[in-house]
Amino acid sequence: MREELLAYLWKTQNFRRDRLKTTNGEELIIVKPGQENAHAGPDFFNAHVQINKILWVGNVELHVKASDWFNHSHQLDANYDNVVLHVVWDADVPVFNPIQQPIATLCLSNYAPENFATRYLDWLAQTNKWILCADELHKLPKVLRKQFFERVYVERLMEKTTLFQSWLALTHNNWEAVFFIALAKGFGLKQNAMAFAQMALSIPWLAMQKTASKVEDLEALLMGQAGLFRKPMENEYFHKLQKNHTYLKHKYQLNPPYESATFFRLRPTNFPTIRLAQLAWLLHEKPRILTLVQSAKNLDDWYTILDAKTSSFWDTHYHFDTPSKKRVNKLTKPFKQLLLLNTIFPFLFQYYSYLGDSRKSDVIDWVRKLPPEKNRHVTNFKQLGCPIDDALESQACIQLKQNYCSPKRCLKCAFGHKLLNL
Repeated sequence: MREELLAYLWKTQNFRRDRLKTTNGEELIIVKPGQENAHAGPDFFNAHVQINKILWVGNVELHVKASDWFNHSHQLDANYDNVVLHVVWDADVPVFNPIQQPIATLCLSNYAPENFATRYLDWLAQTNKWILCADELHKLPKVLRKQFFERVYVERLMEKTTLFQSWLALTHNNWEAVFFIALAKGFGLKQNAMAFAQMALSIPWLAMQKTASKVEDLEALLMGQAGLFRKPMENEYFHKLQKNHTYLKHKYQLNPPYESATFFRLRPTNFPTIRLAQLAWLLHEKPRILTLVQSAKNLDDWYTILDAKTSSFWDTHYHFDTPSKKRVNKLTKPFKQLLLLNTIFPFLFQYYSYLGDSRKSDVIDWVRKLPPEKNRHVTNFKQLGCPIDDALESQACIQLKQNYCSPKRCLKCAFGHKLLNL
């Protein structure tokens, strides 16, 4: 028996509940099992249990063995003084409250479904599977799949937006500045995300506003703060931007960058020079971009807002010292979709949550209008008979694999709950 399984059994109340008795032979009726506690202290709080026809309201603590009460030193912790029921699998010792009265104990192994623990342990013991429910996943009802994917996606959104809260504090509650930082992080993609975010954090929003009238000055500011001028190069445009950055750095008293953006293992179209040049162009053309983003009504509006290219120098360069074939470095539709999925929609979700705006719920609908991403998680779920219909579900399947499947948290998963049938 494992404690998470015991908690699952108590939470679902999937055991024989008629004629329950405590280990002392007292008649027990569970009125409310209580609310699960994810923090320190008793496992469930605000439970309602009737013992010998007397209603008790308080906390419930669960242990595989009753003696774990002492192993965990609960007898010394005042947080456990209000435990009204001790739920155990093995009642090996009696447990007492601070005034030495026995705490009512329910031995759940006497009432659990047959082979309950064995079935779960056999499930966990499966090997050589990408996920434990690989053979059963295709049996899930579509409604369940849609509902749980949405819940898991919201979990992922909440994780993504925790950074916004810290940025909001650092920028003195300036949402435009926070959006700039988030947008910079998005332009950095996975490889340069944090380097670009640190770059944006190092530039006061006022400096961005005053520099936005000249795209070359914006390039100098962004690239300089991203550490792209540290290595000397014999290129006229490089020297021009480097000189501009030196002036702007002194003018706005900027700190040097924490880390330099990297070119390592990136395709030329994703080089930090190109992505920062595109970001500079976008902020030059639309200095109040957040207002535009907020006023958009559909995907086409956002695609139009994100139309951006680079200044002319980058039409023939990916790097300062290496000329290339001429082309126009416009933001592609797939890249715009990445920005919407990973930056703009999470930002709007957090922003509307902060304001208490009902448009928060619209974000879910907007994400469902984006096509699913192409990655190994999506491919594997599809191969197992679980369709991934849109970007919300492709994001959800990443969250599902990382936060539920890999750590084997099947008891917390709606799919696991349905397929285990404990």
